Amino acid sequence: MRRNMIRAGLASLAAAGAVAALPGIASATDLTPEPIGGRERVKVTVTSTEMKKLNCTATVVGGGGSATFPVDIGERQSIVIPGVAPGHWTVHVKCTDTGGTVRLDRVPTVNVDLANPALDAMDSVFISAGSSGLATDPTLR
Repeated sequence: MRRNMIRAGLASLAAAGAVAALPGIASATDLTPEPIGGRERVKVTVTSTEMKKLNCTATVVGGGGSATFPVDIGERQSIVIPGVAPGHWTVHVKCTDTGGTVRLDRVPTVNVDLANPALDAMDSVFISAGSSGLATDPTLR
């Protein structure tokens, strides 16, 4: 009985190793961009589960503004796009790996609010004090 349990355990480990060795299965390709609308700016966060470094571009379609940013292997990277007009916008997020293969191509939507200089000043005080979690604009957290 004990010998059968050991054999079953070794067989499952060998099977897991074989699956991990197959190309395309070992590296997950589930990337989810997380755009957040703020006061006349948009923050886009990409979390990579890829086995290669990514080059990403985020473009606010029709609202103005775009940014290009790298995302290292297994890392999470955020970029803030300033100067976005208030309104409801789509954000085209596209990431390619170092070989040029598209790994992410999504178009989520965000709501962008009108600027508020008083709240922005308050947020800058929170951020400079090391309390960015208290910022009223979610793109600054």
